[in-house]
Amino acid sequence: MTGNVATGSPDALLKRIISEKRQRLRKNVHILFLGLTAAEADPIITLLRGARLAPRGKQVQSADEFTAALSERAWDLILSPQAEGHFAAKEAIQILTRLNKDIPVIQLVPRSTSQSLLQGLKARMATVISLEEQELLLIQIRRQLEHLENRRRMRQAEAHLAEAEKQCLQLARISELPIIYLNADLNPLFSNPAFHDLFGLEQENLHGQGLDKFIAMKDREQLRQQLEAAKNKTADEIRIELNGRRIDGSNFLASFRLQHARYQNQDCVQVIIEPDSNIKQQTFENLDPITRLYDKQFMLSKLEKAVHKALPGGADCNLLYIKFDNHSTLLSELGSKGCDIVMADLAELLRNKINKAHICARLDDGVFAILFHDPSPDKAVKLAELLRRAIAEIQFTVTGTTVQTTCSIGVCTINDNAPHYIELLDRAKVAAEDIRTKDRNGNGVKLYELKPEIDEVAEDDSAVQLIRDALANDKFRILFQPVVGLSSANGLGNYEVFLRLHDEENKEGISPNVFLTTLDNAETSISMDKWVIEKAFCQVADKLKEQQRSRVFINLTTRSFQNSEMLIWLQDQLKQHRIPADLIVFQISESDMTTHLAQAQNFVLGVRKLGCKICIKHFGISEDKDALRRKIKPELIKLDGSFIQDLSDSPAADKHFAAMIKMIKESGIQTIAPMVEDTRLMGKLWKLGIDYVQGYYLQPPGPEMNYDFFE
Repeated sequence: MTGNVATGSPDALLKRIISEKRQRLRKNVHILFLGLTAAEADPIITLLRGARLAPRGKQVQSADEFTAALSERAWDLILSPQAEGHFAAKEAIQILTRLNKDIPVIQLVPRSTSQSLLQGLKARMATVISLEEQELLLIQIRRQLEHLENRRRMRQAEAHLAEAEKQCLQLARISELPIIYLNADLNPLFSNPAFHDLFGLEQENLHGQGLDKFIAMKDREQLRQQLEAAKNKTADEIRIELNGRRIDGSNFLASFRLQHARYQNQDCVQVIIEPDSNIKQQTFENLDPITRLYDKQFMLSKLEKAVHKALPGGADCNLLYIKFDNHSTLLSELGSKGCDIVMADLAELLRNKINKAHICARLDDGVFAILFHDPSPDKAVKLAELLRRAIAEIQFTVTGTTVQTTCSIGVCTINDNAPHYIELLDRAKVAAEDIRTKDRNGNGVKLYELKPEIDEVAEDDSAVQLIRDALANDKFRILFQPVVGLSSANGLGNYEVFLRLHDEENKEGISPNVFLTTLDNAETSISMDKWVIEKAFCQVADKLKEQQRSRVFINLTTRSFQNSEMLIWLQDQLKQHRIPADLIVFQISESDMTTHLAQAQNFVLGVRKLGCKICIKHFGISEDKDALRRKIKPELIKLDGSFIQDLSDSPAADKHFAAMIKMIKESGIQTIAPMVEDTRLMGKLWKLGIDYVQGYYLQPPGPEMNYDFFE
């Protein structure tokens, strides 16, 4: 079995931190803060934003406010301090219980102890955490959100199941085949008109008669045994030939298909009857014509049943995904017919090596699969290794040409924690494809293992070193995305500046935010910001030489506006590059400003003296947003992207958004809407009075400031 790839090198770290999971869009999280002031809630919002979440909070101080808030929308989380004599977590849980609301409640305490945790759990809180333990708080919030999402999915699945059962019953009613459902006592629950016609029943009601009353005496014991097996889910679909008996006493031969099913939210046995059936199983049914192995549809059907059977526990098995490494080469050398001969020979090898109790199938041109009915992953890996060696050693002679092939085999365990059967197949495929790394050409076996969550704290030092290396070796670059006016451009081209880490597999590059979301390193943050500012100033100066005035929006981290020497450095840079200060707009996050308000105000005051402008980004997520707007008095405000994502989801959300825009405009501040992805949003934002829009619909970030603002 191949070993795991080392993760300590910078390249390996980079590959992990740019994984799809880490680059997903921010997830909107709607939080109720009970008894917390805006100053107390803002550090939590900042913490969540750093963890790739988009928190939307609301403060409530009383039971009436809490009840009113519950009716506004579906909330994801409730955070509350330990407060005696005030409306807090315990009272909130009582209201949630009365209203049958499923919202996890996390209680925040000054110091977490086993006693406080025990009391909180007894009071039906999700957990009890000290606000000082930020890393633990973040882990618990993530976990509670994941649990809540799973519960919501389960309720949706139950609703879909009920609807599916209803549709199945409707199909059974109109089916031309006789169908009957039996309960746990094997008494009739439902029978369709075709069943009544077959047995000569004049009324739909069977009057408590069991199915055995309609079976010849000699076959009743066999039927009873098979019904018990189907009821206890000890077998897949059971097909037996029995003699049926009509009401008039006449007998007929029929095929009875028995399987476990659901009827009106209860377990039952479904029996489908094919009357006067002497039908034999077709020889080539569900077989691949080239290899005589089972085909893909048959394997998927069996895999689905294996997953369902494994979920209650005690029926584990394993899936082997066999991918032939040089199938495309064989195809080019031997042609399709010659390649088919090789595949047929390989299928024969599998039949000789694999017991008939296990299912072998051909999934694709160069892919086989085995459903191995043994619970031991070690045995599955051992079998895979045996097959790998046997395939690598065999030689095939086709029209005078001798060829060999190897295979990569991914093994995936099917147990009570198995995902959907399609995802299970994907996991086995991933394990097989992982074997074909840059330093190998396949010919191996790998057991699929879920990748653990990346330990961000443990990797902070490595991430810092990665950035220092990028700064020293010029691996960073800046990109520009246009910020387009909806009314007029005023002779200016506006661009937001993005920092990207060069990556050969990603043309746009990688945002440092992907791996610095929880990093707190002052020197590294300031160095990155200064590098971006210098590069952006150079670009603005070059455009001025071409008689083009381009205003740039430059993002600043918290550490930069906290640094006492940053303003002096900025003044020197403006003089050195000889650019008008009004072409520079510094963007700072609302949550960062709120958390460090005094330092933010000092920085803004200094920036204005230099002649630069200020934009508050991610605006609207804090309850203190209006107070911050009045204190900072920014020239521009960039709304949080979650508002744009939620636009038109509900009339109430739209009204709240419109009211916020109106208040900002009355203050004489220009607004920017990010993440605009279609024309429908453009029209709606224009009607609301938004001044600027930005997003991939207009233009993705690029290396040049070349957008035509004046066409």
